[in-house]
Amino acid sequence: MSDLYIRVIPVDPQWQPTAEAAGRTAEYVAGLFAGPGDHVESIKPVFYDHITLIDAGQYMEDVFCPRCDTAIGLDWFWDLLREEDGGLTVDPTIGDLDVRVPCCGCPLMLPELRFEAPVGFARFEVSIMNWTRHAWELSDEELTTAGGILGHPVTQIHTRY
Repeated sequence: MSDLYIRVIPVDPQWQPTAEAAGRTAEYVAGLFAGPGDHVESIKPVFYDHITLIDAGQYMEDVFCPRCDTAIGLDWFWDLLREEDGGLTVDPTIGDLDVRVPCCGCPLMLPELRFEAPVGFARFEVSIMNWTRHAWELSDEELTTAGGILGHPVTQIHTRY
C-alpha cells in the first residue's frame, strides 16, 4: 500500500522558522486533521541543513522549461541533482539553485521549472502522512493561517510513495 503525504513548505527555499513557530505550525496542521473519524499517522516539523528537494514521489512524471515549454525530462533533472548532491540521497540537498536548461539554454532557478505535479525546494517542512480527512489538500485559507503562524508564506506539495 502506498503512503500519501501533504508537505507544507515555505515559499522561499532558504527560509527556516524558529523551532517554536515550527512546533506551533505542526500543531495547527495536526488540528486540521483531528475531526471525527480522522486519523493521521504522522505530523511533524522537519528541518534540513541545506535546501532539499520536496518531491512528489510517484506523481513526478515530467519537468518542463518555463521559457519555451519544452519537456526536459526527469532524467536530466535527476542527473542534475546527482551532480549537485554528489550522489542522490533520500532527500537530495541542493547547494545552488541556478541552472541552465538544456532545451533553450536559458538560465533560471530550479524553483522556476514546471513539473507535471508540483515539487518544492525547502530547508523546512511540516509533513502529514496517511490522513483520512476527506479534503485532499489544504485550502488557501488554511495555508494562509499556517503561514501566519510559521511567520512566512507557505505552499503544499502532494506526495505518494
